[in-house]
Amino acid sequence: MNKYLTFALLSFVAVFLSGCSLAPAKPVVEEAQPVAIKSSSVLKSVDGGRSWEFKGKVGDVVNLDAVDVISMASNPYDARTILVGTLKNGILKTDDAGENWSLLPFEAEKAYGLAIDPADSRIIYASGVWQDRGKIFKSIDGGNEWNEIYTAPSNGPLVISLVLDKKNPSVLYATTSDNQVVKSVDAGVSWKNIYTSGSPVLKIAIDSANSDLLYLNLLSGSILRSRDGGNSIEGIENDAVNHGIGVIEVDPLNANWVYAAGQAGIFRSKDAGASWETVKPLGDANAFPVKALAINPANPREIAYGAAQATYKSLDGGVNWIPFQLQTAKNISVMEYSTEPAVLYLGLRKK
Repeated sequence: MNKYLTFALLSFVAVFLSGCSLAPAKPVVEEAQPVAIKSSSVLKSVDGGRSWEFKGKVGDVVNLDAVDVISMASNPYDARTILVGTLKNGILKTDDAGENWSLLPFEAEKAYGLAIDPADSRIIYASGVWQDRGKIFKSIDGGNEWNEIYTAPSNGPLVISLVLDKKNPSVLYATTSDNQVVKSVDAGVSWKNIYTSGSPVLKIAIDSANSDLLYLNLLSGSILRSRDGGNSIEGIENDAVNHGIGVIEVDPLNANWVYAAGQAGIFRSKDAGASWETVKPLGDANAFPVKALAINPANPREIAYGAAQATYKSLDGGVNWIPFQLQTAKNISVMEYSTEPAVLYLGLRKK
């Protein structure tokens, strides 16, 4: 009986040890998981502005959390490609929808204006400051090489805005900090001064259907209009939009529709600025001015705007808003839809 017991015990031990090793166990190595970006000056929404996530892997080239975003442009042919102009770090580019960013060889630190040719996305225009002088540069290879196409006459004046006519890409407008408005009709080969305003023009917006219809947003907070491509420019006789306006955007689908926003609130015109209706923001615009506004290029009833460190999304033309609080100390500066209707990018800068 003892023999059988001893044999059974030895058999059990043999079977047990057969599944084990007396050698030291190898450590389990887990695959590295991508680290979430906790903070950045660029954010992305894939649901039209209802929620946001930080984007900004740029290696050791530049810390995207530290940059101040002042301009943005999306490639009309490739929704994955976005350009971001900064206050001190030139131009950043992503080719994978914001996951990774590279620094373009753009010699100017400041990049106030960006425009991508809708007929050829390799052609990019950018306004900036080089050696204390405002200039405009052009690239024909997607931003690898740049040529100067405009310069201010001396140090001091800056080129603070740049816009390209999407229906006629050879036509460009630019504005300077010394109140000048200039125009090129030959893709930047030559320029002419078309207007001198009483205040620097922050932005020019071109109607989505009529290239001759322009809106000019002045630093003083008012709006001007041209019905003939800038040959003549007039004021808009409406007290609601003649003060506290810092943002102007045209509707990408509806002709004659334009939005004006800022400390005065949000206003919309459906008749080229002849009359205006109030679009009531969710917060107090006087305390927290609207800094950026975007209209969905596929659905004009979808509107998003940013104020301070929060964004607001409307699905019904601005009647009701869905708020989203950003975890950042920076302020919203620019907002841009990509060619994918639900994808929206946001740029931040220091107060």
